[in-house]
Amino acid sequence: MAASEELVDAPPAEVAEAPTRPPLIELGWVLAGAFPTPDRTAVEQARERALETLAREFPGFEWRMPMVERETPGGSSPQMEIVDLLDLGVMERQAKRWDFALVVTAADLRSFYKPFALGAPSRSLFVAVASTVRIDPRASGRGARRRAADEDDRIEVMTGRLQALVLHLFGHLAELEHSEDPESFMFDLATVTDLDRMRRYSAGAIGALGEELEDVADVRLEEERGAFRSGRVGFYLRVLRHNRDDIVDAVRRARPWQFPLRFSRLTAAAFSALLLLMITAEAWDLGMSQDPWFVSGLSLATLVGASVYLLRRQGLLVRRQVARLTELTVVSNVSTVISVVLGMITTYGALFATTVLLGRTLYRPRLVAAWAESITEGVAWRHYLALAAFVASLGLLIGALGASFEGQSYFRHVAWVDEET
Repeated sequence: MAASEELVDAPPAEVAEAPTRPPLIELGWVLAGAFPTPDRTAVEQARERALETLAREFPGFEWRMPMVERETPGGSSPQMEIVDLLDLGVMERQAKRWDFALVVTAADLRSFYKPFALGAPSRSLFVAVASTVRIDPRASGRGARRRAADEDDRIEVMTGRLQALVLHLFGHLAELEHSEDPESFMFDLATVTDLDRMRRYSAGAIGALGEELEDVADVRLEEERGAFRSGRVGFYLRVLRHNRDDIVDAVRRARPWQFPLRFSRLTAAAFSALLLLMITAEAWDLGMSQDPWFVSGLSLATLVGASVYLLRRQGLLVRRQVARLTELTVVSNVSTVISVVLGMITTYGALFATTVLLGRTLYRPRLVAAWAESITEGVAWRHYLALAAFVASLGLLIGALGASFEGQSYFRHVAWVDEET
């Protein structure tokens, strides 16, 4: 009887032994433009080696690295804007629903922070860019050394360097920080030859990367049943709740508190307006006579208006390439909006503090009283604060207009690119 009960209770073999498929991670490769034969060979071999490395280090995931070829944005050019290649990567990642995208080009990358750039990651877009130009040993060799490098050795060096560069950029996309170990893929390389020593992830990096990949491999919110049952607003709220850490990290990488220093035209226009208003008697009288509620509302409206203007004028929001709203698009756009708003708040704060400082230190009370004729009860601190809010609001508006003369590529570069490698 016991034996028969065991047979009845035992589940079918195919149910008990049903295999579970490991979570899938897709890192799509986009080859932008034409490649010389050695570069193309190096790219293909580096892709195979990177796939083998990730599969070996993270066997709990199924790895795929599909490759597509696309025309270079804007036509053939010896130098490419990083943000144009990021746009291409975003388009392919959205269309093919990859987790990450890597855009590889044979053109040199335009760098804003360093003498040159080998690549650049954008965590907020989940896309990285890499160039094969400077990893070529012939690019840095001279004379006899350049002639002596035969084709096979040249390709082997390029393959190893590109593999290290790709895994370095991928680590940044998965939120890994730099390492001081020169053999680590996350070493903060300073020269091209640093890539020759980078050959592994540290144990700590593997653990951190594995945790991040588990989150990436989860089913996207837009793929869940009833994802849009509560409408677009409900979907946005779910994305914000589920990805709050990713959004905070993307904002931190954008460093919006440095916007006044990094956008010279915006800052120059804003502070030029401030200085002009500070030597105008009518501006003092008008600013000091404003109601506190009015200047508070003016400040808020200015911050919103300037932020919206910059987002639209500079093309900072990711355009959807698919009909359905996606989780990654929401994360990218929300982090960008927050970064721009915080940047405008920082600029406003600098204008406000400068106005108060100048007003209280350079202008004598008798002169201030003569200029602010409408203030009959005597000039007090609240009047200086009202003036500062008034001047900062006008300065920020003029600064936003001045930012129109910032190159769109540069503005998007600051907002999107985490670092130039």
